[in-house]
Amino acid sequence: MSYHKSCWLFVAALFCLLVTVPAQGADGAKTREISIPGTGLALRVARGVAVRPEKAAHPGDALLNVEVRAIQSFRDDGIVGEADVLAQRAALNKGQAVVADGWEETGLSDIVRLPIGRNAVIYPWYSPFDICEMAFTMNAVFFVGDRRVSIQYTVSPAAIIREAPSYFVYDDANCHATIWKHPEDDDVLERFHAAVKVGRVGPTANAWYADFKAILASMRQKSPAR
Repeated sequence: MSYHKSCWLFVAALFCLLVTVPAQGADGAKTREISIPGTGLALRVARGVAVRPEKAAHPGDALLNVEVRAIQSFRDDGIVGEADVLAQRAALNKGQAVVADGWEETGLSDIVRLPIGRNAVIYPWYSPFDICEMAFTMNAVFFVGDRRVSIQYTVSPAAIIREAPSYFVYDDANCHATIWKHPEDDDVLERFHAAVKVGRVGPTANAWYADFKAILASMRQKSPAR
């Protein structure tokens, strides 16, 4: 083998090693373990992600919220009742994606199998309250015994709007803000969600959805204390 060819192979191998280091470090120095209270479970999240009640280090940083509630606590909720939550648990046990919130983006929920052997329903919040409201939150709900676990992963809309302008329009008449284009038509949300699931929107939205799925895929029994 010639000297030049040997050098080229060495450089190529070194390059491959360098570009694979971040992926290999995904479960190590670049992430931290987050406990899910009362369940014995934990997730791994990137160190740049704020986990409530923490504050985001920089405007626009991703935010993770984990909520665990006893099913009985929904009796006096006023929005989601105990019967709704019990029906949701029964549906998930059958592999059916049922959302038990005060509202949902119709038709955008999916069922996923978690590494712990349980089903979860995942669904987005894109326009939570009215057409002037915009959000990018992915939700996951599953059950551990009589506890309902809700995981929400949110990013700021600014970068997504900038990277995928065809889905949005500035409303100068009512909202005086950027909103979904034709928000009264659910088709825009369906098209956007279908695109983000296959990574065809923009770097921020693609990473938001992919990171959310990676967080769920990291779910494990909590590491024992050392």
